[in-house]
Amino acid sequence: MTRKIRFGVVGCGGIAKRFINALRMSDCAELYAVASQTEGRAEAYAKEFAAPKAYDDYEKLIHDPQVDAIYIALVHTMHYPVIMKCIEAGKPILCEKPMLIHEAEAKIVAEEARKRNVLVMEAFWTRTLPCYRKTKQWIEDGRIGRLSMISADFCFRFPYNEETKNFRLWDHKVGGGALLDAGVYPYLFITGIAGRHPKDVQGFLQMNTELMVDTSVTMELLFENGVLGIGSASLISEKSQTATVSGTNGYILVHDFLGSRMVELYDEKDHLVESYSDPQPEGFVHEIRHFVQLYLEQKTESPLIPLADSVDFAAAAEKIYQQNGYAYTECSCQEK
Repeated sequence: MTRKIRFGVVGCGGIAKRFINALRMSDCAELYAVASQTEGRAEAYAKEFAAPKAYDDYEKLIHDPQVDAIYIALVHTMHYPVIMKCIEAGKPILCEKPMLIHEAEAKIVAEEARKRNVLVMEAFWTRTLPCYRKTKQWIEDGRIGRLSMISADFCFRFPYNEETKNFRLWDHKVGGGALLDAGVYPYLFITGIAGRHPKDVQGFLQMNTELMVDTSVTMELLFENGVLGIGSASLISEKSQTATVSGTNGYILVHDFLGSRMVELYDEKDHLVESYSDPQPEGFVHEIRHFVQLYLEQKTESPLIPLADSVDFAAAAEKIYQQNGYAYTECSCQEK
């Protein structure tokens, strides 16, 4: 490769900082431009991270000919319009999770991306990690027998108070809540390990009815081959983030499954058979390398995070809200 891929970052919030720092650690990509519609924020980010360009308008960044690819770090409800602008401009897109929260919009994005041959990938970094891929390999090699059950939970405490009340997690207008912000992790982990979409999804929401935000969610997934998936997410409670992948002859522990750096293989007698660890401390680097490889190979879709899986989560999330008698709200613009 003669030069690094130049990224433009749309949105200057907290997750953008982590992505930019990961770019610095990668050997294949670099920061070129940042954009924010909040006055002065793009200039501040450009100065802090040495970005050559700063824009106060997203479309100016999208149409900058020096920008090779675009990373979208906005709240969930703003992803769709910005993704569509990028596709129209022919710019490859790496978009924060959940990439889309409406099934209809997700289907349109997938259709337009394929029709226009534009690379679009959800930034579900978990599936690009070596530990995740090692887990998949052990299953495919029959190391745990026949896959039977997958469980994963992403629960943490982010209490609603004077300091946090204006944060996006507690704002239903921008897709706040446990299901969309945290539930996407166990859901896409489970479906990725299963290697297919569930034939049935049942979800239960715990709601803060005053804020109209779900504080916790449990999800049960049933697959055509009989595999069961159980996941949960919460903004108000703690739980281990070690995922368990169970089979008829053993099981796998995926420690801190979101950004796992260690997996362990056990037999049916609970004996540790094998372990694997990843020395890379920043998992976003794996995601960046995977995306850049797709870019260089002129691929328009990731085999690890296909667009069909983004459509599937959007459909499942809508279904879970409907099962509990709630619906999404309209879009609003805020940076993630």
